[in-house]
Amino acid sequence: MTTKRALRLHFAIGVLSTLALLTGCVPNRIYRPGPAAIETSPTIDGIPGGSHFKLAAIEFDDMGEAWEKCASMAEVDSCQLSRTVDLIRTEKQRAGDVVVVVFIHGWKNNASKQNEEKKNLHDFKVVMERLSHAEAMSVQGVHHSPAYVGVYMAWRGQVVAGDLFATFWNRRDAALRVGSTDFAESLYRIMGATKENSPNSRIVIVGHSFGARVLETALTNTFVSLLIPRPGSDDQSGQLSPADLVVYVNPATDSFRTKQMIELMQRTGFDVARGQTAGKSPLFLSVTSVGDTATGVAFPLGQGLSATSKSFRSHYEGTPQAPPQKTFFTHTPGHIPYLFSHEVHNASGPCISEQDMVRFHASGTCFELAPRSSRWNNTAFWVTTVPKQVIRDHTDIFNDGFATMIIELMKHYQVLNSPQATTMLHRQ
Repeated sequence: MTTKRALRLHFAIGVLSTLALLTGCVPNRIYRPGPAAIETSPTIDGIPGGSHFKLAAIEFDDMGEAWEKCASMAEVDSCQLSRTVDLIRTEKQRAGDVVVVVFIHGWKNNASKQNEEKKNLHDFKVVMERLSHAEAMSVQGVHHSPAYVGVYMAWRGQVVAGDLFATFWNRRDAALRVGSTDFAESLYRIMGATKENSPNSRIVIVGHSFGARVLETALTNTFVSLLIPRPGSDDQSGQLSPADLVVYVNPATDSFRTKQMIELMQRTGFDVARGQTAGKSPLFLSVTSVGDTATGVAFPLGQGLSATSKSFRSHYEGTPQAPPQKTFFTHTPGHIPYLFSHEVHNASGPCISEQDMVRFHASGTCFELAPRSSRWNNTAFWVTTVPKQVIRDHTDIFNDGFATMIIELMKHYQVLNSPQATTMLHRQ
């Protein structure tokens, strides 16, 4: 792209952004202050009856700072985070163990009442009810089920009313700001509260779209320190992972962190152990729909404009099969086959998972998630695409097909019900 053309495009985007702001700005504000951050009996629009889970919300402003700053974590009512940690501990005392699911929403979402009626917050509550209700039914009369807690981590994903692409750059950059110290602290305090004195409690963390960018930014550096063997220690015996599964769904982020985490896992011989599944299980899972035009078309367009001011290597020494460096900047992980570890395709025969194959139903068809026959990425950081029957497009992430896929994967690899907590192993 020429400099003149880039300048013209920048000008056009500036005009569109100004017009968008004139049509209605979504305020930078907290939606669930004080006690409103906790729902002990969540209601779900369109679904009658009581719920089987608890819900907490933690909100961050446009600079990535928590709206409610904790004066002290010892004071339960100090802030949204302290209330959330107290909720997790209270549920552990009541039920013995907890399953905590953390969700970070993406572009064009927040924690508003409107979001609770028809967008990400509503859909997250529906999925939490499905998970918790299924658990309650499966163990009825056999043993106590763990308590389920959903944590909705919200930020200003929407700045103007409507569905305008002109906010891409603005929200892309905001996602990096949000995934900073306050957000990372919240994540690690939630993980700590889940795992403390409770080896059978589990935590799954999910980030969607730019929410995956927030999550990746907050988690990566700490996980780097955990993936590197500690000097003088016998890390082959393993250490407990702070999270049991981290899922990036239609991630709207460049691919450098994914690539580098995979390379780090390869260098350290990193594996994950859960019961009898050592060396096979994912710790990270990146899933992108082939119908996701937001990351397949809009993201390269937006990043391509930013790339005009950057310098890239033309190739990588020693890895001739790797694409040029610019590709990792302009494309998300789900659009770079070089990074793929697995693939999803139609399955024949019984729709039953076995060995390294996870089988599940979606849109009336049996699909199989299996390792690629020839792959560079053979680590616990799985990257795959799914057909439109599983996830239709960028926003269709809470449908029954994808939920079934994730539930079956967690069941097959004992993410939630392993007799052994998720353990990280280092071979080198």
